[in-house]
This record gives sequence, structure tokens and C-alpha cells, in this order.
Amino acid sequence: MIKEYLYLVLFLFVLACNQVGTQKETDKKEAIPIENNVEVKETPDPYKDSSLIAMNEKIKEDINNPDLYLERAEIYQKLKMDKAAFNDIDRAKKIDSNKLEVIIAQADFVAKRGQIDISMQLLDRAYSLYPTSSSLHAKYAEVYLIARNNTESLKYADLAVKYDPYNAKAYYLKGYNFLEMGDTNKSISSYQTAVEQDPEYLEAYLELGYIFSLKNDPISLDYYRNALEVDPRNTKVLYSKAMFEQEHEMYNEALASYHKAIEIDSTFKEAYHNLGFVHMFYLQLYRESLKYYTKAIEIDPKYFKAYYNRGYSFELMGDIGNAEKDYRQALNIKPDYDLAANGISRLKE
Repeated sequence: MIKEYLYLVLFLFVLACNQVGTQKETDKKEAIPIENNVEVKETPDPYKDSSLIAMNEKIKEDINNPDLYLERAEIYQKLKMDKAAFNDIDRAKKIDSNKLEVIIAQADFVAKRGQIDISMQLLDRAYSLYPTSSSLHAKYAEVYLIARNNTESLKYADLAVKYDPYNAKAYYLKGYNFLEMGDTNKSISSYQTAVEQDPEYLEAYLELGYIFSLKNDPISLDYYRNALEVDPRNTKVLYSKAMFEQEHEMYNEALASYHKAIEIDSTFKEAYHNLGFVHMFYLQLYRESLKYYTKAIEIDPKYFKAYYNRGYSFELMGDIGNAEKDYRQALNIKPDYDLAANGISRLKE
């Protein structure tokens, strides 16, 4: 899926505040809460994933069905088990090498790994067999988008719509292209058409939420809520929603959204960091902010911005020693981090 490459927009599309000191620095990928002495959970065994277990049972009942292997390959990729995913796509190929979905799966797999030329060769082979396939033209559009060729991507997205005017993914890809090309109005229109064709198109809702958040339009929250109706446990959506709430002084709502995200993913360092930031910057609850920054650091010991903001909380509490220690640690990790250097200078004034 294209979302794994370009996501805003999503990841494109998800920012985190890093406002500190007397200066506000808005880097929305950095805000996270932290609790001291939090138990470290073991990494889940991917083979115990419920969707994978269910798919394994389906395959046992129909071992020569290539579609089932392709479905399991998607599950494996979500679980970051690329070798297993590749093997399943290869199994599907051995069962039916000319099946459109099999060729598209091959092309998608290699495109995600930067092998655009090979992906295009596979799509060209599919085109020789299925020249009027809407899904094939949508995949062309997706691969061209990964290659950052908006002109060709739009051309193939239009062809996908020509062959199937109800192809939601084609409209989504048009929206993404228009957004990259700076045409926000056409992007919004395309994304809205995508969700009209497929009311459960989560990525389109997320993109719409992001675009309207840039406009400071409260309708952004409606799109995030729609996305959560599709997937209530999607941490990216929860984080994006929390960021909008945080930036629009809806602090209780933001805290609730961040907490929900970390209930789902206890390693979500950005959510911990932002919890710390809200408590520090907006609520002036400095001691409370420390535990969230600390948790973010426990998750990622090289998270220099969490060190800086924890140091700033110490500074605001009058604990100069710990403040300097954290500022210096931030500089040890990132020597050119000006905010930390300025923090040390500020302590010496």
C-alpha cells in the first residue's frame, strides 16, 4: 500500500509539538508521556496474531487457493515478516502465474522495497494480459507516485477511473497527487470522492483530517472520528486527532486521545512525549510532565528532544542540576541541537 511510503501526510501527516524554553518549536512528531518504573512488555509473538491464525486455518482447508496466500502475505507484511510474505506471494505465483492479483502483489512487494523498474516490468506484463483493468491502472498510479512522478501517476489514476468510475483507490491516489502538487481544493475533492465510493477508506479520512487541520478547521475532527469508526485502535489516527485537540486548547480531549494511543501501543514514544509537553507547556504541571518524558526516553534512549523537554521541566522547577544534565545528554546525542545548547547557556546566566 502506498500509505507505507508516503503517509502523510500522514506521517505526512502527523506532527508533534516540541515547543520549549522561551521558544516554541512545533515538530509534531515529538510529544510523549512517560511513567517511571513502567514494566517493559515482551515483544508479541507474530505467529500468535489472531488474523494470521485464522488465515492459516483457511489455507489448511483450501491449500490451492492463490487468493488466500495473497491475503496471508498482506498479514505478514503488516507484521513486518517480509520473508514470509514473499514466500506466500511466490506460492500464489506457482499456483497461477497469470492471475492479475498475483502479478500486482509481486509488483507491489518489490515497489515497496525501492525496485521500481522491476515493479514496472511486472505491471507491463499484467497489462499485456489485462489492458482494461482498473485495479492494474491504479497500481501503475501508485508505483509512479512512489517514484514521485505525479504526472504519470495522475494519468494512470484517470485511466483507472475511466475503466471503473467507482474505484475508490484511484480517487485516493488522485488526491495524494494533487496534494503533492499543491492543489489543495482538487485534493480535497478527490479524497471526498474516495470516501463516497468507499465509506470505510480510512486513509482518505486521515488525509482529509490532516488537510483541514492545516486550515484550523474543526471539521478535521469529524474526519478523524470517521476514521476511528473504521478502526478504533488506529494509533496514527488517535495521534493526529490528539494533535489537533492539543493545538486548539482542547487539553482534556488531547490527553484522553494520547492515553488511548498508548493503551493500544505502549511503545508509542511520541504520544508519551506529547503528554509530557501538554502537562509542561499548557498545564504547568512540571512534575507530572517528568514521568511522561522519562517514559519516552525509556522507550528510545536517543530521543534527544525528550531529554531537552525534560530538562526544561527541571529548569522550570528550579532543579538546575538535572536540567543541565538533560541538556548535555541531548547534546551528546545531537551535537548541533541549538535548543539544548541555548538551555545550558540560559542556566549560566
